[in-house]
Amino acid sequence: MILARILPLFQDASIPYCVVGGYAVALHGAVRGTLDLDILTELTVDNFIRIEELLTSIGMKSLLPLNARNIFTNREQLINEKNLIAWNFIHLERKMDLLDILITEDIRNYKTVSVLSQWGDIPVIDLDGLIQLKSKTQRRQDLEDVQALTSLKKEEK
Repeated sequence: MILARILPLFQDASIPYCVVGGYAVALHGAVRGTLDLDILTELTVDNFIRIEELLTSIGMKSLLPLNARNIFTNREQLINEKNLIAWNFIHLERKMDLLDILITEDIRNYKTVSVLSQWGDIPVIDLDGLIQLKSKTQRRQDLEDVQALTSLKKEEK
């Protein structure tokens, strides 16, 4: 599973990250299936370069014909003109290993929680932050996730 392969590498490299997206929804306790792992990190050129080097070293490749410096330098243009929200990577041999690095949000603007899983403690965006992120889109799946997460939040009280 991609969580077990990727997250320890980010931890060992001291790359700040937290899990968002479908895996975060599931880690918070809502029933959710997903293939890709979505990560929130610090939006800095050095961080992007470190992530690209790390992922390349394990056989992952950017789906975009752009490198870390290009992504960072042109981030606003890519967001505004191309509607790009994530920098996508795929493993060249394990095609089900898909990783998305969000380029629209910075981890420093969100709270994270540690969720115990079978792979150890995983830093995950907190419930409020996840609801906030999911509410920004109009995708059907995200709206369904917001409903499920809002129900979980009510159960916590």
